Amino acid sequence: MKFNQFSYIPVSPEMACQELRSLGFEVSLDASAKANFEAFVRKYFLFFEDTDLALKNWIADTETDLLTFFQSDRPLTADVFGLVALQMLGFVPNVDFTDSAAFLEEMAFPITFDGSLNNLHQLLATRTQSGNTLIDQLVAQDLIPVSNNYVFFNGKSLATFDTNQLHREVVYVETPVDTDKDGQLDLVKVTILRPDVDFPVPAMMTASPYQQGTNEPASDKLTHKMEGDLLVKPAGEISLSQPEIKTPEADLTHINPVTKAQERFAHTDTYTLNDYMLARGVASIYVSGVGTFNSEGFMTSGDYQQVLAYKAVIDWLNGRARAFTSRSRQHTITADWASGKVTTTGLSYLGTMSNALATTGVDGLEMVIAEAGISSWYDYYRENGLLVSPGGYPGENLDTLTEFTYSRALLAGEYLRHQKDYQAYLKELSTAIDRKHGDYNQFWHDRNYVQFADRVKATVVFTHGSQDWNVKPINVYQMFNALPDTLEKHLFFHNGAHVYMNAWQSIDFRESMNALICQKLLGLENGYTLPTVIWQNNQSEQTWEVLDNFGHDNGKNIQLGEAEASIANHYEEETFTKYGKAYQSFKDDLFADKANAITLDFELDQDIQINGRVHLELKVKSSTNRGLISAQVLELGDKKYLAPIPALKRMNLDNGRLFKEEALRELPFKQAKYRVITKGHLNLQNRKDLLTIEDVSPNEWMTIGLDLQPTIYKLNKGDKLRLVLYTTDFEHTIRDNSDYELTVDLSQSQMTLPY
Repeated sequence: MKFNQFSYIPVSPEMACQELRSLGFEVSLDASAKANFEAFVRKYFLFFEDTDLALKNWIADTETDLLTFFQSDRPLTADVFGLVALQMLGFVPNVDFTDSAAFLEEMAFPITFDGSLNNLHQLLATRTQSGNTLIDQLVAQDLIPVSNNYVFFNGKSLATFDTNQLHREVVYVETPVDTDKDGQLDLVKVTILRPDVDFPVPAMMTASPYQQGTNEPASDKLTHKMEGDLLVKPAGEISLSQPEIKTPEADLTHINPVTKAQERFAHTDTYTLNDYMLARGVASIYVSGVGTFNSEGFMTSGDYQQVLAYKAVIDWLNGRARAFTSRSRQHTITADWASGKVTTTGLSYLGTMSNALATTGVDGLEMVIAEAGISSWYDYYRENGLLVSPGGYPGENLDTLTEFTYSRALLAGEYLRHQKDYQAYLKELSTAIDRKHGDYNQFWHDRNYVQFADRVKATVVFTHGSQDWNVKPINVYQMFNALPDTLEKHLFFHNGAHVYMNAWQSIDFRESMNALICQKLLGLENGYTLPTVIWQNNQSEQTWEVLDNFGHDNGKNIQLGEAEASIANHYEEETFTKYGKAYQSFKDDLFADKANAITLDFELDQDIQINGRVHLELKVKSSTNRGLISAQVLELGDKKYLAPIPALKRMNLDNGRLFKEEALRELPFKQAKYRVITKGHLNLQNRKDLLTIEDVSPNEWMTIGLDLQPTIYKLNKGDKLRLVLYTTDFEHTIRDNSDYELTVDLSQSQMTLPY
């Protein structure tokens, strides 16, 4: 384990003393460091009446137990403090370590000993081996009572709310859209978990089309074949109109108003970051949205009708929209329990809706936590004029996702009443996505949130993985950089795939979110500042660093070669079929230089930290009037790399007081032969830009530019890079097995590494 502490807020000795004493630690600014430390450690043993016995079983050094040390006249030293601190944090001498000083240095222990109360204060805010901070562990053991009121320590809320006595209620918020065109504004189901208190509380809202269930069989039936010819597109310019976000004025007329919800629930799937803050006094709200089980309307999949339906819930929390106790619309109900301040949460589609909601600029949305979210749906299902499937899901498209999330059809009565109209709508959507050509068009433009980034007012926190080939890094890169310079924004850029990171051992992500939520939603003046970019170093285990930005202008140019080289597109039928059935076998062959590709290896002559988009400038020609080119950059070398999927470290990470426990995880540092750094794809007809389609003349040279997926990746002098240029990608692109080849003039081509 390594410590990477970003949530601790430095305080004065007076504040440290005040907060420690408020929690029952009998310390004093006038007492000696040793006396304060003894009082602190004895308080730690909450379950012992005779703390002498507990102290006897801990050690102060290799020859002295802790009780003997406290009874001696020896002063408290950095070595003794460090060894005892390790034991308090759950590390066992002679098992986890033998040399405490070396172990503390290896783990980057965050506390510099000076004998002050600040050392004890920071130790409480430091994570234990089990994943909780020491203060959270002690609160879970009843250091302080459940009070159903806020208690803060170091600018963060503690788990003092009773999660055994929660309000579990359902309301139906009226949206400003009628997506199924039945003449009534759509209602969306809102599932609420909130503390039983008599004062207003803020809310964490998760907008998830998956929340009430999914229709996987219908989606599977619609999954597309990836095999087919890359079509020649007519040359021309694509024209677009600016989407308008119109929100009609809400009808706030109350109908037989009531103060209590009539519908309740026993269980719902929850997000553990919401659970963590629920125990700390923040309500947890889940909204599936239009077209989902027990809501109304059709699934419009990413457009602003869907977004405005989610926005209506924030409006309701602020008294600007109305909700009903049931879909019969007989009684309205207000959110009199809500302060109106909201943060959004969730990963993937959930993070996507966080991005989209932020661009509405809705009042009350104070903070957005967008984890691996889409910022433009084109960049999820397309790339540079090509049909490109999200990683791991070849054949998926927005119409299949629409079927997957249209869970309203799981209710037989709803199916009976609406399926005919829904299928007509789905047919229109399937045509609009233009799967044949892969071009950007008005449909995709209407689902591009980046163009409205200047409307964002909320503080934004992004998380994204360099190995996320599902929602690729371009999505966070372009949204992060499009936000106004005056806006507070933060990015946690890790080396994982499409994964949550709130329960990782190496970083205090959820504690950092606690501090921000207290500041933004509870109005606590805690002085907390979070760095702009926190990046997980790819070269070592459990190491995070602070950066200024994502994307740099400097570039190192690497000439690709001195001759011409060719890429054959066609494979023998047996090989083509094998790759289509198991795209991992294609990737294995590609990276081992056994597939149809130009494979180029380079040894770096300097240290470099890639930060941004690797750019390829290629002089290329096609033997026919079309073509696509794909590229991947790898680090080669049999050594340890961070694996993209978090591994289990231990169970029972507590989110409150034995509440919603989850697994503690971490990216393993494992031996491998290579690591993918970045990749990209381009239709040669879109070589100028996304909106310009040009003819490809057979055997005529073209100069093309291809920006690969953005990343941050550190390399040392002597490290080896492999650039692979090829055509069909069996995981991502259309699987065209026609007989053509591309030729690249390597002497007129180069790769630029941004740093």
